[in-house]
Formats: sequence, structure tokens, C-alpha cells
Amino acid sequence: MQVHKPIILHLPNLLIEKIDFELKNSEPNFRYNKSYFYYLIHYISIQQNKQKDSEYCSLDKDFLKKVVASNFHRYIKYLVKIDLIESDKKPIIGKKALYYKLNESYLYGNYCKREIQPTDKLFKKLYKYNLNKKAHISRLAPHLKRMRKEFMNLEFDHVNALKWINNNVDEGTKKYSYISAIDNLKDARTRHFKRNKTNNRLDTNLTNLKSDLKQFIIGDYTSIDLSNSQPFLLGVLLNNIINNNSNTYCCYLQVDKMKETFGVKRIESVLKLNQNQEKCDMVNLSIYFKSVINGSLYDDFKSQYEGDLTRDEVKSLIFGVLFSGNTKPNSFIIPYAKEKKVFSSVYPFIYDCIFKLKHKDKDNNLLPIYLQQLESYLFIDCIAKELVSNNIVPLTVHDSVIVRTKDVDKTLSIVKRVFLKELGVIPSFNIEPLKPSLKEYFTLNG
Repeated sequence: MQVHKPIILHLPNLLIEKIDFELKNSEPNFRYNKSYFYYLIHYISIQQNKQKDSEYCSLDKDFLKKVVASNFHRYIKYLVKIDLIESDKKPIIGKKALYYKLNESYLYGNYCKREIQPTDKLFKKLYKYNLNKKAHISRLAPHLKRMRKEFMNLEFDHVNALKWINNNVDEGTKKYSYISAIDNLKDARTRHFKRNKTNNRLDTNLTNLKSDLKQFIIGDYTSIDLSNSQPFLLGVLLNNIINNNSNTYCCYLQVDKMKETFGVKRIESVLKLNQNQEKCDMVNLSIYFKSVINGSLYDDFKSQYEGDLTRDEVKSLIFGVLFSGNTKPNSFIIPYAKEKKVFSSVYPFIYDCIFKLKHKDKDNNLLPIYLQQLESYLFIDCIAKELVSNNIVPLTVHDSVIVRTKDVDKTLSIVKRVFLKELGVIPSFNIEPLKPSLKEYFTLNG
């Protein structure tokens, strides 16, 4: 008979004490399972970590109905009532539900274990959910099956990772998200490996694992990252639209695909932008395109902008421009208005193109999703597939591949060949070992 180990959650003591006190003194008006409260706190922490660009996170209602209860919203309302979680109070009927975040004041101090026992109803639901997930593995493409096997067998130094977190990460939401992330990676039952239905990205526990924690992956690995990836892919897209580049093989850069996605009017509006000042606009595009191919966009932007910005501020600014809408839903408020003004002062033509491709409120996400789909096609459907066929089974994190250091040269050769074939250009890459100086760190820090 198979013996199942309990699922372990690490939760802050203050949070446990608060739940226990409230359940004793102000019981919910419904039948409840205490472990569901613990699990929901853990779940929201993981969601906040995944949706790191937003203070609040969305909830996967279908998932929570399966593993918690059909009335999980009553648990959520109770946690809001006792002030353990907070909502953004900004639902949009038919478009957006309430988003939530943990109350940071309960995330300080020591942590304790809470075990979900095999006899617990929650454990059985999670176990069943994982069995159903395994049933879908047979539908994966052959190279993805091999990648999943490699990922599931990946070893992680949980003990030293926890030491690093305790020594380097401030108390609060950030520390709790770090601990939750390594807990989920430690237990094979809470590892996930799935293509995102919206942007086709491959989401795994490594996707949102902080870069500082990747050094605790056991083994000699090196990461190969595409430099300034999303701005580079934007440059490729715009260059294809403006110059009708025929050197690209990629399906996402074919005229019919671009018109089908963005609509003929928006593609034509981008083409018309440079009719009055064609020379100026083409120079602007040329400078931008050269920067993203060289991987120097953030430094080049700093040197061209008349104000004072750090490299990290430039990177954050550009991502704000790329991933925010022209206006907030149902309003005239411009998100990242200051950042957009700064960006347009350096790259006015590029900014106008971005604006045109996001023309309507309901399509604000169209451009960033398209760029993510293009990225996923290159890294998962082309590069990863080619690597596996050459007996190099990579780990992937969106715009990067992680391979054993002995395979770096061969991997880089394949990556460059794919980019040249699909896009007609070879961009720049950052190549960095995951374990720069672990031995030195623990010698210095005991």
C-alpha cells in the first residue's frame, strides 16, 4: 500500500495565531475546514509572486472550486473580514473580479509548519487534481515530455536556499513569497509544468523563482538570456511592418498573421505614421532597432535622455510603456503617463507605433500578449525542440534557456541559428553561470 507524505506549508506565526484566535472567538457562519484557510493564505502568496507586476493578485476560481470548495469565496470573505487579506475593491462587471493581497503586518517574525495530512479532505482533493494533471501529460509534444521529466527530476538545495533568504531578504510579503516558492519547488507534488493558454508561455516553478534563488539548483548549470527581450521583439515586429521584411520565416511575423491579430486598420495606421516625416521616423526606428539587437537599449536610452535615470529605472520605465494600456479601463486616466512622456522624448516614432497597436481600451493587452506569444514560439516551439533533438534537455524561463554548462557552446550555436532562420537577425545574449560563488558566500556568512 502506498504511503503518502503530508503536504507541508510554512506560515508566519502571527498569521496562525490570528486565524486561531478569530476562529475561536468569531466563528464563520458556515461549516469550515481550518486547513482550507491555511491553504488559501499559501495560495495567495504564490499568486502574488506570479503576478509580481501588480500589488494585488487574481484568483483562479475554477482551481479553487476543485481543491478547496465550491463555496471558497466564503473563506475569502472571512479572511477579508478578519483583516488577513485585503481586496483592491475595484471589480469591473463582466471584465474583472476582485483582486487580493496578504496583509503584510502578519507576515513578520518566525514561521511554523502546518501539515495537510493524507486523511484531510484538502489533501485528497489536491492529490486528485494532480492525478488529473498527469492525465494531460500524454498530450504534450515529445520534446515537452522530455523537458517535463528533466524539470520534475531537478534537485534543489532547500536548506541553503532558506539560509540565504533568512540572511538577505527583509521581513514581510517578499520574504514569505520567497519561502513559499522554494517550498513548492521542494515538493514534487506542488511543482507545475504547463503552457499558458493566453500567451503560450511555459509556466513552471522556475518561471517566478527569484534569480537570486536559482543558484541553489543542484548541478552545474548556465543561463542563456535574450538581452532586452521584449523591446527586441517589438523592434523586430515594427521593422517587419514598416520595411515589409521578407527575411523572416517566423509565422508570427507574416503579414496575414499580423493583420489577423491587430486588424488591417491598425497595421495601416502604423504605416501611415512615417509618411509626413519619413526620414526622421526611419532614423528613429533604425537607432532603436540597432540598440535592441546589440542588447544595449537600457544604456543607450540613458545616454540619449537628458534627465537623470539609472539603468534599472530605464528598464522599469520601458516595461511600463510596453505593458500598460493607453488609458485605464472606462476612464481617460493614462497609466504610466510620466514614463510614456520620457520614452516618447527619446523614441517618439516607437512610442506612436505602440500607441496605435494598442488603439482601443479592450485591446490594451494585445501587443504585449503578441510579443509573449512570439517569444514562446521562439524559445519553446523552436529552440527547446531543436535542443532536445540534439540531446540537450533545457530548463526554460520565458526568454532564456538553462542548460548544463558543458552544453553551453552547442546550445548557443543552436539558439543563434534559430534566430537567424526565424527572424533574419542574431541578437545579443547574456550568458551567466547559476552558481557564481556559493562556497565563498557560506564561508563568509557561516
